Amino acid sequence: MRNRTRILAAAQEVLVEQGWEAPLDEIARRAGVGNATLYRHFPVRDALLAEAIERIVVNVADAAEEVAAKDDDPCVALRHFLETAAHERLAALCCLSEEKAGVRPELARQKGRMMQAAQTLLNRAQQTQQVRADMSLEEIIMAVAQLGRPLPGTSWSATDQFGPRILRLYLDGLLASAPA
Repeated sequence: MRNRTRILAAAQEVLVEQGWEAPLDEIARRAGVGNATLYRHFPVRDALLAEAIERIVVNVADAAEEVAAKDDDPCVALRHFLETAAHERLAALCCLSEEKAGVRPELARQKGRMMQAAQTLLNRAQQTQQVRADMSLEEIIMAVAQLGRPLPGTSWSATDQFGPRILRLYLDGLLASAPA
């Protein structure tokens, strides 16, 4: 089970950096396992990649539901969800899943669960008039997705270094007190 977890974590990293065609050898190397171990757990490439993506969606959905279940400040809860989604590189991987893996029922169910919890967070923040009412969840997620990816000619390390600050600045712009 430990090897499987390491393989999935490595797959997430490599997929984000290199896309769907990322070499499985690189995933095995980063996981610290041999190719035979990787293929024993995931005999089909698409199964590995789809499960790695599903794991990210489940993590983000769990985070969204967790903060939605609390009665904390709605704006703080929404911010926490969006920061988690950006940190997990959700957008980079979800785009890959639909392009290459097609629709997988469990992945679709988990995405739906995540979006429902996120919509609850946004609705609460808008109802308290802390977040601009003219923003949709899709617009916010699209912006967070773009902010969480490296610009052409830069690396993921640059995104990791400056991304959190840029994301905070964007999220501050969602506040109702921000100029339209």
